[in-house]
Amino acid sequence: MNDLAHWRSQIFARLLQVVLLLGIVTAIPSSLLAAREGIWPIVALDMASIAWIAVIWYRSGTPWRWRVWQFLAVIYIVGIGLLLKIGPVSQIYLLAIPVLAALLLGLLPALWVLALTSSSLFLLGLHPDISLQLQGVPDSPLLRSLIVTLNFMLIASILTLSTAFLLQHLERSLDRLHASALSLEREIGERKKSEQDIHQLAFYDVLTGLPNRRLLMDRIGQLLAAAPREHAIGALMFIDLDHFKHINDARGHATGDALLRMAGERLAQLMRKADTVARLGGDEFVVLLAHLADDMDSAAQAAGLVAEKIRAAIARDFEIGAQSYHCSASIGVTLLPKTGQQAHDLLREADIAMYRAKAEGRNGIAFFEMAMQAGVERRLTMERALARALDAGQLRMHVQPQLDRHGQVTGAEMLMRWPQEDGSMIAPSLFIPVAEETGLIIKLGNWALRQACQAAVRLAQAGHHFALSVNVSPAQFRQPDFAARVRAALNDSGAPAGALVLELTEGLLVDKRDTALARMRELAALGIRFSIDDFGTGYSSLAYLTSMPLYELKIDKSFVDATPHDTSGTAIVQAILGMAGHLGLRVVAEGVETQQQADFLVAHGCDGLQGYLYARPMPLDDLMRWLAQRP
Repeated sequence: MNDLAHWRSQIFARLLQVVLLLGIVTAIPSSLLAAREGIWPIVALDMASIAWIAVIWYRSGTPWRWRVWQFLAVIYIVGIGLLLKIGPVSQIYLLAIPVLAALLLGLLPALWVLALTSSSLFLLGLHPDISLQLQGVPDSPLLRSLIVTLNFMLIASILTLSTAFLLQHLERSLDRLHASALSLEREIGERKKSEQDIHQLAFYDVLTGLPNRRLLMDRIGQLLAAAPREHAIGALMFIDLDHFKHINDARGHATGDALLRMAGERLAQLMRKADTVARLGGDEFVVLLAHLADDMDSAAQAAGLVAEKIRAAIARDFEIGAQSYHCSASIGVTLLPKTGQQAHDLLREADIAMYRAKAEGRNGIAFFEMAMQAGVERRLTMERALARALDAGQLRMHVQPQLDRHGQVTGAEMLMRWPQEDGSMIAPSLFIPVAEETGLIIKLGNWALRQACQAAVRLAQAGHHFALSVNVSPAQFRQPDFAARVRAALNDSGAPAGALVLELTEGLLVDKRDTALARMRELAALGIRFSIDDFGTGYSSLAYLTSMPLYELKIDKSFVDATPHDTSGTAIVQAILGMAGHLGLRVVAEGVETQQQADFLVAHGCDGLQGYLYARPMPLDDLMRWLAQRP
């Protein structure tokens, strides 16, 4: 049922009640008067009409249009009856019928009813018992009936058409109003959806649906604000998925995203409603635990249990696309609240503890301690100082010679040194990892490359023609412009390409092997040679040895230290020397400190020896004097 039909049905229901009430009120006096005058047909008509209308009102379950026709039929019969018994004054009943039809049923039914009532009036006007006296009109029943009917039709048509047109206009207005309401409803719905989408994007992670950093920081702030009143200890956990990058790079982002979603679901399932699991980005998740205990010891114990559950949950295999993927988690934990600390302070503490868990072998849990913060601050201080030292030209390159079995210098390695004002040195083992983590290693590596080229030119001018080895970090080698930088360093210094040996790590050659191979071949075409530094301490795959343009292998000092007294270490060194001999690769042993070690290496065909037994790393000027003093 449309809006207008519903409105009409409601109007008819109210109208029927009013007519029934007024009919009862008026029918009783009318029936009494008619009975006193002996007009029994009027009495019967009134009583029958009221009864009929009562039946129509009572049977509300029948279709309302059928009840309207019944109601109009009652009025029609009453009008005809009164017209026959009382006279022309009863035309008002017939006049009401088309108007009510227009109101309740519409224009077309109203026109049919108008035609019926007009025809009935015209035919009744011809009846000899009905007096339609009109002054000034000839005594002709046909003429009088025609005049009365035409006037009746005029007034009835005006009222009927006015009512119908008014209702049509109302219907159009209702349709427009309904359309406007629907449009407004859609607009409100779309606005609400937009607001929900904006809220979702602002406070939740798109990939996992978990709270993002913004919402997490807000909840940490709320928990800190409530802590003085509730006197409860909570915990913040920073969770990083170990080796996630390997899965993401090997299987693609779709697999990586699926694993992150599943990891988020596992974390959410472990938490209570009062807790929060958030994703900060990448493979980093944060868990906020509220109200663990009333004292620090109990809270730490409870947090440790939760962290262990998280570690075990992440350690279960992830089934993605009919394949299983294994992942572990390093978890850093800090307790809260702490005096004077804000949300970002706690997040930093948990992050520091997480890095401690990674440094201790991954797949573990570490609680934040103040000593960790001190270590981070020292690291940050070193990072800034290293950048200043590089810009100020305070770093130095020392050179350590490499000798063959006959004691002749066949090469040398460039080693970076960082002297201090008090004459001491900061060990490369301390500042090189900092440079690698901060990205400063690229700038350091480019500087070292230019220093090596300049040193090669000075050595050649002094009559010393041997190659200089320089370490290249994975981050530096993977730079798109690395080959161009090498060419620029050679061209600017005038050094020949054959004077450089670039030392690479095993991991670099295995990871993104095709890209590494293409870059090595590009540089090898210039005459540059490549060495594998710390051979045997990295990846076990040896396929790259035959596919890449390698010149040299360097045996790590840890293996050299084990020779010749340790059987296992000695076996490894012998295996490396034997394999390199078959592949036609030169071998240099690092960290040679005793004559026993040197004798063993020479006896087994080692090409180059480098270590304190022969010379410590020294500035280039000192090396040139050292070379000049040799026979």
